[in-house]
Amino acid sequence: DAESQSAALKAEMERHIDGLKTELDASHAKSIDLESSLVAEREASAAKYSELETEKASVEAKLQDQTESHNAEVESMRENLTHMQTKLTDAESQSAALKAEMERHIDGLKTELDASHAKSIDLESSLVAEREASAAKYSELETEKASVEAKLQDQTESHNAEVESMRENLTHMQTKLTDAESQSA
Repeated sequence: DAESQSAALKAEMERHIDGLKTELDASHAKSIDLESSLVAEREASAAKYSELETEKASVEAKLQDQTESHNAEVESMRENLTHMQTKLTDAESQSAALKAEMERHIDGLKTELDASHAKSIDLESSLVAEREASAAKYSELETEKASVEAKLQDQTESHNAEVESMRENLTHMQTKLTDAESQSA
């Protein structure tokens, strides 16, 4: 009877130990999955920040091109104004009608110049908004990354505690099994 009880107890202990080992393997697999998720989050964060940096650089390049183009246009307009004003001075003695026509043309050029300046200001505002959006997105991604890292840390600590508890249970059961075997003998 003692031998059959000991064998039954041993079989029950081995089943329990196998179950604990299975849980331990599942716990390790979950930790590996969480680490993979964290790596993927970091890579996605880095890719998104790189994309935002590229977009920002593109906007800055466009603004630079636009500014140079506008500066060239402004210089050309100034030269045209100077030239027209000289012609206007000469024409004043010939015709009051020509003077009125030239003044209308100058007003049109000034309107174009104002529109050009306004466009430059809009482009600068867009660039500032792009930079702020980029910084906010990067900050958001950093916060998400920190959250995932904290979750992984908590999960790892929890798993370590579970594994330690399982080890203690296994040691206790093995001691009881050894005692039962020695009693049976």
